[in-house]
Amino acid sequence: MNQNQVIRANRARMKKEFDAQSRIGRHGKTGLARVALTPDYNRVRELVRRWMESAGLKTRVDAVGNLIGRKEGRVKGFPAVMAGSHLDSQNPGGRFDGPAGVLSALEAVRRIGETGAAHDHPLEVVAFVGEESTCGLVTFGSSVMAGQVGAAAMKAAVHSPTGKSVYEAVRLAGGNPSRVKSCRLPRDSLKAFIELHIEQGPVLEAAGVPVGVVDAIVGALRGDIHFEGQTAHSGGQPMPYRRDAAMAAADFMLEMEGAARRAPESQRMTLTFGVISARPGWVSIVPGGASISFDLRSKSDKASAAMLGRMRKALGRIQKKRGVRGRLKLSVKYAACPASRGIRRAIERAAGETGHPSMTLSSGGIHDACRIAALCPIGMVFVPSVKGLSHTPEEYTRFHDIAVGAEVLTSAMLRLAGRRVKA
Repeated sequence: MNQNQVIRANRARMKKEFDAQSRIGRHGKTGLARVALTPDYNRVRELVRRWMESAGLKTRVDAVGNLIGRKEGRVKGFPAVMAGSHLDSQNPGGRFDGPAGVLSALEAVRRIGETGAAHDHPLEVVAFVGEESTCGLVTFGSSVMAGQVGAAAMKAAVHSPTGKSVYEAVRLAGGNPSRVKSCRLPRDSLKAFIELHIEQGPVLEAAGVPVGVVDAIVGALRGDIHFEGQTAHSGGQPMPYRRDAAMAAADFMLEMEGAARRAPESQRMTLTFGVISARPGWVSIVPGGASISFDLRSKSDKASAAMLGRMRKALGRIQKKRGVRGRLKLSVKYAACPASRGIRRAIERAAGETGHPSMTLSSGGIHDACRIAALCPIGMVFVPSVKGLSHTPEEYTRFHDIAVGAEVLTSAMLRLAGRRVKA
C-alpha cells in the first residue's frame, strides 16, 4: 500500500455494528442502561470480542473484564499503539459515550489490516470495563491497568446494580478479582494511547468543525460542604434573628459560581453544586442544616487549588455573616492530564491528510485516557455532540461524524506505529 493513501472507513459495516451494540441494554428509544459487570455488559463485550477476532486480532479478557485485541507489528518486542474507550453506560445514559471510541478503534485497526498498511509497532484495541461511576468506581478498568486500583478499593466500593462490592461483582461476572495485580500493564508495554470520544459539550458543533484535538483533560476536586444553623418556626422567627443554614448555602453557591464564571477561558474552569439538601426539609421550618456537593474542574491544577482556597475563605465569611457553622470536606482529587504534543501533532496531521478540518479544545470530562497517562503518552480525538448533550438518553452524535473520527484515528495510529515517529 502507498503510505500516502488515505484509508477510508467502511461506514456501512461500522453503522451495522454500532446499531447491534446499541440494542444490548437499550433504554427507551434512544438510550442505554448497560452497567459494567452485569449480564448485558458481558453480552456486548463478547459481541465486540467476536468482531475483533473476525478482524484477525488476537484477543484476551483480563481478570477484571478489560477486553484487548492485538495486531502484531513488523518488529518484535516494540511497545503497542493502543486505542479504545469503554462499553458501559450511565444508568441510563446514551449509546455514543464510550462505544463510539471502541468501535472506531476496531475499524481503524481492521482497515489497516485490510489495506495491508505496514506498521512497526503492534496495534491494540481496548474496551475498558467500568469507566462510568455506575460501576462503583470511576475509570475502574483503566485504573486497574495502570496499577492505581487494587483489591482493597474494589472491596470498599459498592456495585450499584447488585449492592455487592465491586470485588464480588467482578467474581460474579466471571472475573477473578484475586488476580487483579495481573491486569497491570508494564510501563514499557505501550508507546501511545489515543481515545476517540464524543465531545460531551457544544464547542465543535457550534464551530462547525468535525474533529477536536484535545490539548488537556481537566482535573477535578469533589467534596461536600455542611452548614449548621438553628431550626426555627418559619412565622415566629423574625428575619434578623435567623441562623438559616440553607440561605448560607445559597450565599456560598452564588458567590463561588460568580468566581468560576470570571475565571479565564485558558483555565477551562467549571463549578457544579449537583446535590443540595436542607434539613429538616419542611415548608414551615427554617432549615437548621444544609449540605451541598461540589465538583470543581479545571485544566490547571494551580487554578483549581486557588479556587479551593477562595471557597474556604468564602465559607469563613459566610459563617460570620449568617451565624452558622460550616465545614468543607474534600473527598476526590484528580490531577489535570495534558495530552502529548507528539500525539496531538499526529492527530492534526491525520485530520489534514484525510481532509477533515480540526480545532484544538480541552476535555471537561474525565476519561480512561487520564489513567493510561501513567503508562504512556496519551491523546484524544473528539467528535461533535449534538446540542452538547451527554449522560442522557437524548445524547446524539451524527454517524457521519463518528466515521470521520475513525478515519482520523486510523491515520494517526498508523503514523504513531512507525518506529521513527515519537509520541
